[in-house]
Amino acid sequence: MNPILFTAAKGAERVMLAQEVRANNLAQVNTVGFKAIMEHSTPMKINGSGFESSTTTRTNSASNNFAHGTEIRTDRPLDVQINGTGFFALEGKQGEPDELYTRAGNFNLTPEGNLMVGDRQVLSDGGAIVVPEYQAINVSKDGVLSITPPGGGAEMEIATLKLVNPDYFDMTLDKSGLFVAKDGNTLMADPDVSVRSGYLESSNVSSLEELVSMMSLSRQYEMQVKAMATASEIDKLGNQLLKA
Repeated sequence: MNPILFTAAKGAERVMLAQEVRANNLAQVNTVGFKAIMEHSTPMKINGSGFESSTTTRTNSASNNFAHGTEIRTDRPLDVQINGTGFFALEGKQGEPDELYTRAGNFNLTPEGNLMVGDRQVLSDGGAIVVPEYQAINVSKDGVLSITPPGGGAEMEIATLKLVNPDYFDMTLDKSGLFVAKDGNTLMADPDVSVRSGYLESSNVSSLEELVSMMSLSRQYEMQVKAMATASEIDKLGNQLLKA
């Protein structure tokens, strides 16, 4: 294969993968606690006869930008924001790791009292959190859930959120869209992680940056297509010269 054509085709393929990453980020701009995915590529030479001047790319789009999103004040007791670094622990479903981790703290309750993020159970160190009937509920800065029973009375502690604080370098994105430890192990709770009730952390995706990147990638794709067309013309001219 013409080395120019091969390199241009692989470049176009990389651009298409990068566009997918940017489009996914834009789709998640309003998702609580979402961390933007970063697309990386590394040039790689191709070994073998006829490929000495050809280059391909190895793409890794699973790394994330862990910069904090902006805070959103909701005044809802079951909206919880992590102060600084850390993650909430969620229970994995069948076929998934035992625990998954997220920055999203928009908790909700099922009719049975299960504390959830979306359709996933929120964990304490002792397992899934189930909230009994209450008149009022509160989440303290150290993640302790307390309720006032129906009809009033003394406040009761019912569970403590499992909060973990790994190094971001040790975390990777699971196919579920949540985070897991790269080594596959379950993380230990960290008592130094603090939270704030009545607030949420927004997505850290910048719509403007993603749109600018998509425009730049579109121009790159056009350049690669032109390079492929040029390589094809060079091949045709070469064949004509050989026939002559």
